[in-house]
Amino acid sequence: MPRRVAVIGGGSSGLACIKCCLDEGLEPVCFESSDDIGGLWRFKENPEPDRASIYHSVIINTSKEMMCFSDYPIPAHFPNFMHNSLIVEYFRMYADHFQLIKHIRFNTKVLQVKQRSDFSRSGQWDVEIEIQNGKKEKHIFDAVMICTGHHCHPNLPLQDFPGIDTFTGKYFHSRDYKTPEQWRDKKVVVIGIGNSGGDIAVELSRVTKQLYLSTRRGAWILNRLGDNGMPLDLLFNRVVNFLQSWLPFGFYCHLFEKRLNQRFDHGVYNLKPTHRVFSQHPTLNDELPNRILSGTVQVKPNIRRFQGSNVEFDDGTVVEDVDLVVFATGYKFSFPFLASSVVSVTNNKASLYKYVFPPQLEKSTLAIIGLVQPLGAIMPISEMQARWATRVFKGCKKLPTMSDMLKDIQCKEQAMASRYVTSQRHTIQVDYISYMDEIARQVGVRPNFAKLLLTDPKLGLNIIFGPSSPYQYRLNGPGKWAGARQAILTQWERVTKPMQTRCCDEPKAKRSSGWPLVLTASALGLAAYFNRESLLTLIQDPTPLLERIKVYLPTPFEAPCLHEGAANTPCLPPETSLQQSTHPRPPLIAASPPGIMARRVAIIGAGASGLASIKSCLDEGLEPVCFESSDDIGGLWRFKENPEPDRASIYHSVIINTSKEMMCFSDYPIPAHFPNFMHNSLIMDYFRMYADDFKLTKHIRLNTKVLQVNQRPDFSCSGQWDVETQDKDGKKEKHLFDAVMICIGHHCHPHMPIHDFPGLETFTGKYFHSRDYKTPEEWRGKKAVVIGIGNSGADISVELSRVAKQVYLSTRRGAWVLNRVSDNGLPLDMLFSKAQMMHGEMLPTGLVNSIAEAKVNQRFDHGLYNLKPNHRLFSQHPTLNDELPNRILSGTIQVRPNIRRFQGSKVEFDDGSVVEDVDLVVFATGYRFSFPFLASHVVSVTDNKVSLYKYVFPPELERPTLAIIGLVQPLGAIMPISEMQARWATQVFKGSKKLPLMSAMLKDIRYKQESMAHRYVTSQRHTIQVDYTSYMDEVADQAGIRPSFLKLLLIDPRLAYHVMFGPPTPYQYRLAGPGKWAGARQAILTQWERVAKPMQTRPSDQTSAKRSSRWPLVLAGLALGLAAYHKRDTLMSLVQDPTPLLERLKL
Repeated sequence: MPRRVAVIGGGSSGLACIKCCLDEGLEPVCFESSDDIGGLWRFKENPEPDRASIYHSVIINTSKEMMCFSDYPIPAHFPNFMHNSLIVEYFRMYADHFQLIKHIRFNTKVLQVKQRSDFSRSGQWDVEIEIQNGKKEKHIFDAVMICTGHHCHPNLPLQDFPGIDTFTGKYFHSRDYKTPEQWRDKKVVVIGIGNSGGDIAVELSRVTKQLYLSTRRGAWILNRLGDNGMPLDLLFNRVVNFLQSWLPFGFYCHLFEKRLNQRFDHGVYNLKPTHRVFSQHPTLNDELPNRILSGTVQVKPNIRRFQGSNVEFDDGTVVEDVDLVVFATGYKFSFPFLASSVVSVTNNKASLYKYVFPPQLEKSTLAIIGLVQPLGAIMPISEMQARWATRVFKGCKKLPTMSDMLKDIQCKEQAMASRYVTSQRHTIQVDYISYMDEIARQVGVRPNFAKLLLTDPKLGLNIIFGPSSPYQYRLNGPGKWAGARQAILTQWERVTKPMQTRCCDEPKAKRSSGWPLVLTASALGLAAYFNRESLLTLIQDPTPLLERIKVYLPTPFEAPCLHEGAANTPCLPPETSLQQSTHPRPPLIAASPPGIMARRVAIIGAGASGLASIKSCLDEGLEPVCFESSDDIGGLWRFKENPEPDRASIYHSVIINTSKEMMCFSDYPIPAHFPNFMHNSLIMDYFRMYADDFKLTKHIRLNTKVLQVNQRPDFSCSGQWDVETQDKDGKKEKHLFDAVMICIGHHCHPHMPIHDFPGLETFTGKYFHSRDYKTPEEWRGKKAVVIGIGNSGADISVELSRVAKQVYLSTRRGAWVLNRVSDNGLPLDMLFSKAQMMHGEMLPTGLVNSIAEAKVNQRFDHGLYNLKPNHRLFSQHPTLNDELPNRILSGTIQVRPNIRRFQGSKVEFDDGSVVEDVDLVVFATGYRFSFPFLASHVVSVTDNKVSLYKYVFPPELERPTLAIIGLVQPLGAIMPISEMQARWATQVFKGSKKLPLMSAMLKDIRYKQESMAHRYVTSQRHTIQVDYTSYMDEVADQAGIRPSFLKLLLIDPRLAYHVMFGPPTPYQYRLAGPGKWAGARQAILTQWERVAKPMQTRPSDQTSAKRSSRWPLVLAGLALGLAAYHKRDTLMSLVQDPTPLLERLKL
């Protein structure tokens, strides 16, 4: 029998071959041209010719349970998707455990592998090698196993790109790409949308000025995270494989494509190819949809030509001043040390029996290991091939005749040509389970399912319905492993182990959400039946019923009474106490004589709220003067490299969490081509456009700080204010204003609870608040702890995790994490309609929370990820982050409990675990808000709590001439809310709207505080929370601009449908009342076009028709028809004047 086997390559396939040789009693000698094991997965800063090369951030696309060698599970604490450094670490453990290193000769290049002259008899090979000093040697081997893979020789098709020789930027193949920082603020084109192209495009898009992703055909994009946050490849079991093989190919593709489009619609994103999902090797990328939706990646068609620094695409569009082109165009494989008569490679096609054995050799002593492109993990496949090959070398297994092998090869080539699009990428494709079973049959190690179900039902069911992990092929036959059964039964424990880094309560058993609904509907139906005779009367006039059940309903507060005739009330003298101000009072006593409206309004701050306030003042005929302490508009959204005291500060990569249609000002839509989730620089562009179009800038005094805002001595009569300012030269001025609008927000003063962290003064690393964080590159290779899991904490953790050695995310309570990219890839905030809000208000709060939590856990199970808090979803301001689950699953972020203490460079957590050598701590612990220029008796702030009527007006002032704008934390966008507050406030200043009595305002404030305390967990973050739609409607009622759905339903049903069942975009509040905008209707009807527009950057087939929206229309039509029938006698008068009906329904 053959004894000596040459193994060429010390990567994953080479290591498996050495072990299999040893298992079969053969003598392996492995030749590795580099100085270490690891092959493709070993990162080197400088790529070397004819060797595989990867970029620094590479994380494998197959989970650890599916990629491990079949008798050596990856340690339980290793993350499910491993960074390349951890993969190499696993290889070292494997090599050390089975003592493989002593069989490897490093720095040894194979020059030639030739059949010996007596090959037809001996099957032996001459192998010529060259060692590090250039010395050459020849060796005789009984068999050869080639394990060089197919990622060594880059495919760079420059001939397909006319003008590339004139390109003035830089271009290279993806194998030469390492890290993104060099390309900050540059324009980059990535060609190819395979796994490398997608990864590199996403990574570069975080630092580049713009990233263009060019693709000829498009692609189907899969997530590594499957349902409930489980690794996707663990969800493909033998049942799924059976269905794939038995269902018609087109039908199975249709089912899977539909599922993929539920994540994000490939047609809307211009990625949808003409071929089916299983006709191409799919691309796995969890982050690409989010980058496309935020506009940092633009999908483009194929490149037509280069011309200097310009790149022209097939659709005729041209991108100028391109700095870099990355060719992610795949690889060619070849065997330069083999004669073409042994293995011939043409256009990436090689004729190999089951992708392993050359069929025409007289002796089967040559095997190509790992030369496949699987829909799954490569390591177990290479191992399985090696097990088979060594059995053949040993003589235990025989290959069929040459004709049978050629027939099998031909059959596979025809099947591949029939299924896959023509590409040199699709010449070595295999389906993981089918191919593993096929080779396992050759070895005699395929599990016997019928026997297992009879003898070990628990194991049998796990094999059939569980993941097809490699351990299954060690249950019987040659190489049987005693630990295989236990490995299979405990595989889910190893999946969850790396995420169990923070103690949290076990997820409680959920109550069925169906029964409350069923019981409620039954009770309602029963009541309707027994009262059927009086039902029509009840519908026409529900007042008696409401009066009867009023006692059982919570009464928040009585409707505030507006005092008529207040304008004629005499002024109180200045010394009159505030307690006496319960007398009727005017909304404003202006600087001019009584009856003349206020003219001059001071606006403090020129951010989003300040700009909206200036415009609202102008709309109402007031004279605004805006004081801005910095040298530009923008407030929070203006990035500055160095944070400044008492001013908001953001990090470079900040992208807003609300979509453009929901965050725009109500009479100024964001341009259609702007991305849905905008980078801070684009938000600034929008603010500038808004300020320029409405000529707001001339009302702003930049570099002017407000020092003091004081009531004038005659405030009780005049309502006026003294405002003291200081310019950049130190010059102070005093100004007289009739009203003041404070628009400084709540992100100016960082909250640093240092006293809550014992030993922080001994910490030897660096620590700062999240407002001082800017970019991650400084912390490459370091250990970082981020405290707090709000939006900033999660964003910074994710960004740092791409460069840091390890990131630990510390959270006291955990958090519910939502995605910006929701069902079908649409912005999450566009999916909440007024109808849903009304439905939610009718259901029990617990039930609403349960439904929402179940939906959120479908994305990823918060209990499994150790993020599940004790409180309900709507009891905390949720965190929006699309990438956090993926970073946790890949182990680059570990979720930890609260910090117990610091000691030098060590950080100890509440569970007793200690992390040593920490370099950085980021406090993402929120902000405090205050108004240092205001006296405390005007507006008092304690623990981030402030007493304001509807979060706008201080209730105790004798004259309502002070408004706080934008001091809310909405579950939604802040810009439209600030604008709505400003529209109301300016109407109050003008005298066209009045505030209720102080007692009514204080009652409203008290009710809101009690409601908030009941709903939210105790935190200074939850003192100014509002729900977007409810609050917008509430303030719109005050301003008289809330749209009337019933009136719209009668006069414009199409618009009414969009208002009720579509997203509650700000344009709705410009349909009627003060500030009505003629373009509001059209803006509402075209909002989905603007959502889709920025993604239409590559011509593709027409997107599939959306699911029918006819049912809401049908139901609305039926309701309208029923109402018309019962009111047929008075229908004409009702259409002419719907006021009586509207008044009756107002209750």
